[in-house]
Amino acid sequence: MTEKSRAPGWLTATAPLWPLGLARILYGVLWWQQSKWKVPSDDFGRRSGGGLWYWVQQEIQYPTLTAYKDFLENVLIPHWTFFGWMTLITETFIAVTLILGLGTRLGSLVAIGMAANITIGILNVPHEWGWTYVMLLTLPALFLLTDAGRSFGVDSWIVPRLEASHHPIARLIRWLV
Repeated sequence: MTEKSRAPGWLTATAPLWPLGLARILYGVLWWQQSKWKVPSDDFGRRSGGGLWYWVQQEIQYPTLTAYKDFLENVLIPHWTFFGWMTLITETFIAVTLILGLGTRLGSLVAIGMAANITIGILNVPHEWGWTYVMLLTLPALFLLTDAGRSFGVDSWIVPRLEASHHPIARLIRWLV
């Protein structure tokens, strides 16, 4: 059987990148929108009892894992402002990388880590829909495993230059985009 006469397998089928590029941008906007309610001037909700503070308290009250609850109570809460800033910076980083398509795989990897963190914390909170968090994890996994930043993204301009270089750092950067 010749190469041409073989039907493509389901693992070798290809599709246009633009739908993934559009999904990547929308997912980045979601992270941008969610980062906006992490308000430093309110000590990330600690003063008002809202925002990030409220949700962490929900995670403590309805823990998915005892070890995670212990981490929240014994590490995160005593260092609240630091973790508030880290949350804001991380979510903003995810948003910027995915909206711009700049370092898409790196942004996707960070998004998977943050989404896993959120999922572990919030899964047992009443009235939370578990499939929301499956989707929150699935989308960046798709972006990580594809070239989603090469459509409507800065990565499409960076990759050809990196592929021309044989430097080991260029190969690492090329994987991150």
